[in-house]
Amino acid sequence: MKLIKLALIGVTALSLVACGETARQESDSSAAKSTSLVESQVNETLSIDIVLEEDEKEVDTATKKLEVSEGTTVLEALKKEYEVVEEGGFITSIEGMKQDEKAGKYWMYEVNNTNPTVGAAEYELQDGDQVKWFLNASQ
Repeated sequence: MKLIKLALIGVTALSLVACGETARQESDSSAAKSTSLVESQVNETLSIDIVLEEDEKEVDTATKKLEVSEGTTVLEALKKEYEVVEEGGFITSIEGMKQDEKAGKYWMYEVNNTNPTVGAAEYELQDGDQVKWFLNASQ
């Protein structure tokens, strides 16, 4: 009788361990799928163009095609590829081309020929966007 009780306890213990292992594997598999989905979303790359202009003339050496991650802002893309100087949240110089307050020349940007309603630090890029930074006298 003791032998049968020990056998039943052993079988029950093995069943519980096996069930726990299956649940852990399913949980691990589910977590791996979630992580993979998030990584694929984070790692999606976008192709964009950045153009620099001064006095309505394109600066040939400063125009670039970039691959950036989804969720990248205009400012992040700019800083990734160019030497940028900021003061008080405003860009004062890109690639050594400085704004000129006396002449009323400031750095501004547009995306796909449209003036955004948010700052460059807030505007998230989309695939195919063309960003133009221009240093022109204010009208």
